[in-house]
Amino acid sequence: MLMKYVLDPDVLARDFTVDPVTGTPSSTFPSYQFDPYDRIALEVALNARVTCPAGTKVTSVCVGPDAAEDRLRETLAVKCDEGILIETRSPAISDFDRACEAAKWLADQGDVSIVLCGRLTADSDTGEVGPVVAERLGWPMISNVVAVEMRDGQLVCKRESGEGYEWVKVALPIVMTATNAPNIAIRKAKLQDVMRAQRASVTRLQASQTEGSGRKLNTVRAYIPDVTRTCRWIEGDTAEDKARELSTVLRAHLGAARAPS
Repeated sequence: MLMKYVLDPDVLARDFTVDPVTGTPSSTFPSYQFDPYDRIALEVALNARVTCPAGTKVTSVCVGPDAAEDRLRETLAVKCDEGILIETRSPAISDFDRACEAAKWLADQGDVSIVLCGRLTADSDTGEVGPVVAERLGWPMISNVVAVEMRDGQLVCKRESGEGYEWVKVALPIVMTATNAPNIAIRKAKLQDVMRAQRASVTRLQASQTEGSGRKLNTVRAYIPDVTRTCRWIEGDTAEDKARELSTVLRAHLGAARAPS
């Protein structure tokens, strides 16, 4: 399970800012969580474990800052078997660099057969983590997954397609990206599990990837666009007068827009 530590997508617009130097989203009162699509992918993984052979484990991996450790404990509270934090030097690491770091760690693991992550990231919306990890590992990838099951020794997954949903047989190893669906409900941790997770250990590693090496997508600038609005009050004694005035204003506006520059 690959989890991204992002600014809360529900932050109020008036509190939202973008760092002019790093292009990193921020807030007046910053609150961070794991990406919503990654949380959906986590739910898919936890549901899939029930149908998989005994001994199957779900490991949550985050490539991010030191503060992400507390969020990893939340995944342990909902019964992830292990949490791993690959701590990065830069707080503004790109999705490409994050995917490369994850792929490098995964390549050294001999017992990983499925990699799950969200189909998009809430902050950058690039959708490149799954494809980059699959390319680096040399594994096939399947997208828009909403359920994974083991049936008679064969792994199958339900994915969203242009015509609804379809069940697909897949071979291991494989990378999957998950998307939202009406049947996916994010589980809540019980109090005793939260307390247990606080006492559990999270494996901490240091990122070693040279950031930006091999990157094919670069963010030139991230900013909040300036939006200007004009408002004109339509007056009139009756509804007919107001409609007539509005018609006059619209004709004048359309005429100005069509006039040659």
